[in-house]
Amino acid sequence: MATATTFEGDGAQRSRRPDWKRARAAARILRRDPNRTEKAFEVIQALDPDRNERGFARLVAQPAGRALYERRPDLMAALQDRAVLERLPAGSFGRAFLDHIDRFRLSPTKLVEMGRAARGGQPPEEGPAWFAERHILIHDLRHVLTGYAADPRGETLLLWWSHGHDGGRSNRLLMVSSLQARLRDEGLGFVLDCLKAWWRGRRANRLEVLPFEDLLPKPLGDVRRLAGVKG
Repeated sequence: MATATTFEGDGAQRSRRPDWKRARAAARILRRDPNRTEKAFEVIQALDPDRNERGFARLVAQPAGRALYERRPDLMAALQDRAVLERLPAGSFGRAFLDHIDRFRLSPTKLVEMGRAARGGQPPEEGPAWFAERHILIHDLRHVLTGYAADPRGETLLLWWSHGHDGGRSNRLLMVSSLQARLRDEGLGFVLDCLKAWWRGRRANRLEVLPFEDLLPKPLGDVRRLAGVKG
């Protein structure tokens, strides 16, 4: 079973200094143009350059995570197999994911491709590389589990949820920057929504250890309960 949320200090130690100047410059561009998603990866590279190594260490420190890594299921293949997803029952996690990517005209692989580009063709060690791409693929599954839309409002809420769940300097800068960009349209009440999203993420179980490939046919409500994602 997934364990309660812990933060980035467990597992591997930080090994590189954050580049706040580069991160703030990238965040400013992203705030002006939310479609510049590559700038989010730049913020991560600048502030949490060893995020994947630390995340992988945290994953394999948990029995369920180690078992998942030893099996190395192919989440990208599962999320790309539209024929299989379309045959899943209505109300299932997989069908909800398919509805999500169709509604917002998303590609299941685009973020992975952008993540590879952000690494500049320098492949990390096998374990952290596998973890990195799985973590990116889970982004849209997080949207489905939380119910946050893939629009500017929903992306801001998911950033706050993700900081509550994962911590991290880059998540912190991105969530604050995104909130600043949305306040004019959303009003001050949106701050309370963001704080609620943070608390929901804080209370959730560790998502990285879940075998999402096996959970796609399950009812969405059951997967939410397993993930500890509450309303």
